[in-house]
Amino acid sequence: MKVFIKIGPHPQYKEIVKYPPKGVKYEVEGGTNIQKYYSPLTAKQRDYARKIFHFFGLPRISLYKTDADLIFSTRGTLPITTKPWIVEFEHPYSFTWISYKNFGWRERKITSFFLSRKNCKRILPNSTAAYSALLNSFDTKSFREKIEILYLAIHYRKIRKIKHEKFRMLTITSGVYDRGFNIVKDIYPELKRKYDVEWVIKTVYPLKPEDEEFVKENGIKLIYGFLPQKKIDELYGSSDLFLYPSFVDTNAIVIYEAMRAGIPVITTDTFAFPDKVKPYYNGLMIHDPGVFWNKKFMQVIPVPDTSKYHNQAMSSELLSDIEYLIKNEKERKKMGKNAERMIKDGPLSVKVRNEKLKRIFEEALRR
Repeated sequence: MKVFIKIGPHPQYKEIVKYPPKGVKYEVEGGTNIQKYYSPLTAKQRDYARKIFHFFGLPRISLYKTDADLIFSTRGTLPITTKPWIVEFEHPYSFTWISYKNFGWRERKITSFFLSRKNCKRILPNSTAAYSALLNSFDTKSFREKIEILYLAIHYRKIRKIKHEKFRMLTITSGVYDRGFNIVKDIYPELKRKYDVEWVIKTVYPLKPEDEEFVKENGIKLIYGFLPQKKIDELYGSSDLFLYPSFVDTNAIVIYEAMRAGIPVITTDTFAFPDKVKPYYNGLMIHDPGVFWNKKFMQVIPVPDTSKYHNQAMSSELLSDIEYLIKNEKERKKMGKNAERMIKDGPLSVKVRNEKLKRIFEEALRR
């Protein structure tokens, strides 16, 4: 079976396309070099195309020409084709280039038309929250039977553990503020006073000058920019806890990576995270009062300035959870093993995802 797969600028797919379901050959649009999507020229072209689509009130659509048996479109791109196709997405906003501002009646109507077409065989939200958001965004009666949740996954490989002296918390993110930096900042000095602990942050975007000063004063190790995968693996391998109290993510590849490394995760109960982190099984959760996503899993309007957001209740809950893991090494290690198992052969494994995809592909071609 030959499947044309449309991927986008997400490191997730760099691994997934290397490990197709058994008996399936992927034809990858544009190749598997994800990094090219982040080049200034490609990013500029993508931004220009996005503006044109928004101007005309169009969702994310693309014309595909291929001799493959089936088209598998990711990231919410809707195919213009006569061939059978399936589409997966992290949020209905994916259909409009991850833009709530352009999620208007015209975009939704065109999206509904595509999803209702006979050659659209499956609609695959990546989480329970994405499924709910789809139901809250559309009248789905014409395509409800096509919807099926398909979790994202990463390929399992053993990450070497590296000995270290202090209890190490790790955060890896593109930007810190909408990933709960201020929530942790409010409790970190107290953690430092009570325990032999250190916090390592790897990020891309710079902090505010006053937060740079806070980082220096509290001995936080700050790593800027991109690192090769070997260095990323070393960060995971030398950490005891992955700390990711995000307000905004619909999914987060870094949580999968931390779980693969056998590290318990503390995060929020935001959007898709409850599908991945089970309290006291593979990590702990703090309650998000709805900073960014509302109860219907749609974006809060007006969009909050998360760089200024503090919440004492969240900080207190986070402090309690971190202390629990510091004091209970046995529980911490058990959670880490459970996390690793979920990536190796559990619900977030490539193995389980591929078994489901193989069935979906076969059913799509029979219909």
